[in-house]
Amino acid sequence: MTNISIDTNSCTGCRTCIEVCQYFILKTDESTEKTMVETLRAPSCCHCGHCGAVCPNGAITLNYAGAGQEPGYSEDPFLTPIQIGQHMMMRRSIRSFTKELVPEETFRQILDIVRYAPTGMNGQPVHWTVMRDPTEIHHLAETIVEWAGDVVKTQPNHPLMPILPMIIDAWNHGADPVCHHAPGLVIAHGLKENPPVFIDSIIAMTHLDLIAPSYGLGTCWAGFVQIAADASPEVARALCLPKGHTSPCAMLIGYPKYRFLRIPKRDALKVTWR
Repeated sequence: MTNISIDTNSCTGCRTCIEVCQYFILKTDESTEKTMVETLRAPSCCHCGHCGAVCPNGAITLNYAGAGQEPGYSEDPFLTPIQIGQHMMMRRSIRSFTKELVPEETFRQILDIVRYAPTGMNGQPVHWTVMRDPTEIHHLAETIVEWAGDVVKTQPNHPLMPILPMIIDAWNHGADPVCHHAPGLVIAHGLKENPPVFIDSIIAMTHLDLIAPSYGLGTCWAGFVQIAADASPEVARALCLPKGHTSPCAMLIGYPKYRFLRIPKRDALKVTWR
């Protein structure tokens, strides 16, 4: 249940909160000209918190079961377009990591930020599993290579057939073309019966991908892990997800072995103006 508390002494009746509420839960009390809660519509609240966040006087407090800690807010200026643009363009897919483990507290700080990624109707369906044991990640990669071997033997028309033999051969020679000896693997997952969890997980993981470099970390989308997990019950079990959960995406993460110093070229912009 959502508890929306309004301090009528601070409320000026400016109606800003009423205009940003997408579910028409707030209205003006005609007798006081202050904001009030429309009781019958209150259960429709999606916990977005926009009403409290936009109030000029901080007159609205929103609480609900399961809510995490509210982060502090800095009045420092926002990043400029040039700063944030360069940060995004400098982001690289890292496949060479040091052996240094990422501290749990670092993961906690990153995921605490990522929980603010947008989700459909603010459903917040994304759960996280963080693998920090290199031995466990190596076992996962080994399970995936075994699946690849079965595919080569039994599915000659599989879309990945052109690269599977190369992956198997590299593994047999001591390389790890699946998880790249990453010291960490982050898995986004949620209830399989909840359709928005697929795109919401990808959006959240994209936020993680962009914030991680500011902690000195490198990332790489673990697409091969995801393909194998979707196709192989053994690989899916190795992810150890809760019952009824599916994982739309996973991310390799660790401290980069090499530092990228320049922004590489990409295709020219493709856009249609209407």
